[in-house]
Amino acid sequence: MALKFRTTGIKRSTKHRIILLVIVFFVSLIFFYCILNRHKVPEVSQMSSPTLPTVSVNSFDTDQLLLHGYTSAMDPSQMTDTLIPLDKDRKLSFTVNTYGNQISRASYEIHSVDTSRTISAESVDSLSANGSTVTFDTEFTNLLDPGKTYSLVLNLTSGKKSLHYYSQITIAENSHLKELLKFATDFHKKSLSDDYDSLGQYLEPSADASSGDISHVTIHSAVNDLGMQSFSHTEKSDPIVSVTDISDDTASVSISYILEHENSCYLCVEKYRIRYGSPRMYLLSFDRKLDVVPKSGTFTVKGNTLQIGASADAPVITANESGSVAAFVQAGALYEYNANQNLVTSVFSFFKDSDDLRCLATDHDIRILNIDASGSMDFVVYGYMNCGSHEGKSGIDIYHYDSSSNVATEEGFINSKNPLSYLQENFSELLYRTSGGRFYCLLNRNLLGIDLATRKTDLILKNLQDGQYCVSADMRYIAWTSTSAPDTVLKVRDLSSSSVREIRASGSDKVKALCFMGENLVYGTVSAEDTDTGYMKSLSIVSFQNGRMSTIKTYQKDGLLISKVSGTSNALKLTRVKADGSRASSDTILDTMVDTDEDVTLTSSSDDASGSTRCITFSKLSTELTGKPKYSVSGLALTNSTISLDIYN
Repeated sequence: MALKFRTTGIKRSTKHRIILLVIVFFVSLIFFYCILNRHKVPEVSQMSSPTLPTVSVNSFDTDQLLLHGYTSAMDPSQMTDTLIPLDKDRKLSFTVNTYGNQISRASYEIHSVDTSRTISAESVDSLSANGSTVTFDTEFTNLLDPGKTYSLVLNLTSGKKSLHYYSQITIAENSHLKELLKFATDFHKKSLSDDYDSLGQYLEPSADASSGDISHVTIHSAVNDLGMQSFSHTEKSDPIVSVTDISDDTASVSISYILEHENSCYLCVEKYRIRYGSPRMYLLSFDRKLDVVPKSGTFTVKGNTLQIGASADAPVITANESGSVAAFVQAGALYEYNANQNLVTSVFSFFKDSDDLRCLATDHDIRILNIDASGSMDFVVYGYMNCGSHEGKSGIDIYHYDSSSNVATEEGFINSKNPLSYLQENFSELLYRTSGGRFYCLLNRNLLGIDLATRKTDLILKNLQDGQYCVSADMRYIAWTSTSAPDTVLKVRDLSSSSVREIRASGSDKVKALCFMGENLVYGTVSAEDTDTGYMKSLSIVSFQNGRMSTIKTYQKDGLLISKVSGTSNALKLTRVKADGSRASSDTILDTMVDTDEDVTLTSSSDDASGSTRCITFSKLSTELTGKPKYSVSGLALTNSTISLDIYN
């Protein structure tokens, strides 16, 4: 009898179908991955060198100013940081430092300070090219009144680019400005020479003037500090002289330059106020600041302290929660120190070459928004862009720095027609970025929310007035009423979640936002009979922890009203009055739960060459490190994304 065997398991046809389905699955997976991830990977590079020409002028036999070019028109009425003094003949000589650019045309406009009236608009007939410079002379209209200030706009054409340079001008008659400028420039030269001791006659040293600190020297310093006696230095740039104010026979003069000391580069600014006298000039005030521009050889680690270098201006520090990483802004650049890795990273800097003054223009500022455990952070650069993809523009540049990849990615750029001074006053009060990529800023008293992915912008609050709102120190919360006067409803917005909570007054009372104590809101309650004075009968402190709103303290004293409140992260000072309006003693509320001890602090140490040196101390970290830390420069991933906003209305 023949045996028959039956095959068990999956049929061959079924196997073929399964294999086919697997192949289709993986092909589809690859296909959809390519489709969904079809975007251009940003190119990682380093900050490019500046390209635009600069302009200087010669007035009263002195080379003055270094004007930086703008590639888009600015608001001349806001460009008030520089002043060109004219002699009574109204003549002025311009020098364009071309840096390889071809200048084909020049013209200028003169406006009233508020730009409501155009005084003159002229083209320059003759340009004289000589190597790397182009020069031309002008004689301004006789419609300019002596002693009155005007706005000057110089326009240059280079290829297809239109460049604009801004300053104010004034005719300085009988001011002895030529002699005053000569005194300032001679004083500057002598202070950096071996003959500095002769300048002691102009100083008014205080009793403790022998401190030996050359980073900040005033008229009350010792003459040895003025002469940098123990500080070997080389002046690397021609001084930039600027007249900042003229009044009769008195002038204020600023002189900026670059010094090199060993392997370090320093930005130096001298400010003089001088009164003319014969045969002797009178130095009314003097102030010189010296700030190190950090680079790889500048930093030193001693124990748990990072030494930055000599600096008159204290760097702004932001540390992560554990106190192991600190980001800081020094001389217009952003750095980060990771103490666990003993690594300093130059995150963002326009600085390329100490011989190129365009790199070292400090008409910008940097604000650190947040920093996480690993050292990744969000920050903004705002003001004039010295170089890079937005060179010659003024605005707000938004960045995210990823510490793991060591790349700072540009997320968007907001154009502005105003300089740094305007943006500092009208922009920097509230800056907040959520983890979801939404950016908030309070610009011209308008609260804007920007989706950095879609570039969609929302106007959340409009035309906020003084006394109408307050912002928390971490900028996460904003509280406001509908008007600047106390109102029946006080609203609080949590920018991290976009949630809004309301605090309602009871009965005929009104409430008003006062300030934040840390993340806790402080608001006042005003009775109906005190509406005109705004005096508050009580004060309340509200917490928003864990998504819940709760009142943690109410302050009220019989027979006393609160007229003013000023606060810090852990204290409130109350100015009080009696019921009849007469003055009463002040009072203070302390938050004893706040830990005021910081893990990362700004300190100073003594240096034989420069006296006082800026340091960052990490209190919780090891004290065994010493010598030079590792150093790196982050990459930049730039975009062409410009966020267009009508930020002026």
